[in-house]
Amino acid sequence: MTEIINLEVQFFLTSILYGILLLVVYDCIRIFRRIVPHKAFFVALQDILFWLVASIVIFIMIYERNNGTIRGFAILGMLLGMIIYNQMLSKFVVKGITLIIKTIMKGIKKGLSILFKPFVFLAKKLGKVIGFATSKVSKANSKVGSKIKKVGKSSAKQLKNAAKTVKISVTKK
Repeated sequence: MTEIINLEVQFFLTSILYGILLLVVYDCIRIFRRIVPHKAFFVALQDILFWLVASIVIFIMIYERNNGTIRGFAILGMLLGMIIYNQMLSKFVVKGITLIIKTIMKGIKKGLSILFKPFVFLAKKLGKVIGFATSKVSKANSKVGSKIKKVGKSSAKQLKNAAKTVKISVTKK
């Protein structure tokens, strides 16, 4: 008889542990949401996916530990584990880890901005040089283009005149 009671107590304690673990995983999702803001649709989608996975995990735990027999005290144990973790640690874990990750991200951003500062400076200077060269080339291009048009017009007149002369000389003979 005591062996059966021991198994039931182990199952109850396992249920408490699973409740705590489920909320730890959910806190990871909450931390992710604080770092990367989400719209309401994606929050709802994440919640649905979490609870689907959680229900599968709970089913597997009940199936393996209690031959698939759903016991009220197992559900009570998971709820108790969730409540204990939520009341004692959840707020501190979420706030603390979020603060640590945001601090690390700020440091990485600052480091990258320092690292890329010379490249940004060079890109700005190069942009000015390219802009200056482009403006000079476009001015020269427009001057050359206008000269080509003038030469083209005068060449066309010369060709017409030459054609008339050739025509006149051909017809005179």
